[in-house]
Amino acid sequence: MSLIFITGKDLSSAKATGFGDGLRYISQPDSTEFIDLYDSLDASTSLSSVSSSHESRLYSHISSLGTSPPTPGSPYLLVVQTEIKDSDEGKDEFYKWYEEEHIPLLSKVNGFIRARRYKLEAVNGNEEKPNTYLALYEIQSPDFVKEQAFLDATSTPWMIDVGNKWVTSKSKGIWALKT
Repeated sequence: MSLIFITGKDLSSAKATGFGDGLRYISQPDSTEFIDLYDSLDASTSLSSVSSSHESRLYSHISSLGTSPPTPGSPYLLVVQTEIKDSDEGKDEFYKWYEEEHIPLLSKVNGFIRARRYKLEAVNGNEEKPNTYLALYEIQSPDFVKEQAFLDATSTPWMIDVGNKWVTSKSKGIWALKT
């Protein structure tokens, strides 16, 4: 399973052909950036199917937890992009923490719909390589990140240890479904 991720300020001309309709999200609270997401079950997906002058990325699926949201998609996304030190030990610990603690804890937060994790495979239109790992948390409300259970899940000793030892870069933001 793959994901095409296109980002920019005006995506009116962006299209990933052969994928049907993608989902468009707009940054919150400033509403100045957009992302388009296209899911693909085809393992041979490539960025050659993307018609866009904006940055486009191809991610391979790592894991998911939760149920698919109703059409047209989850009302909000928490998008987290992470880079870790290039080591097998770091990757193993990062994956283990995500699967055994982080995602299960976040799945208990009020407003959680689904979490999906991806690894960057290819990028077009960016001189600087984006972070390798992408997590998409499909949520009911931007207030998800204010819930005490979220704050607890994102400040565990294991998370702090993984962050201090292995994470070299991290960005996150809330995005609203554009209908």
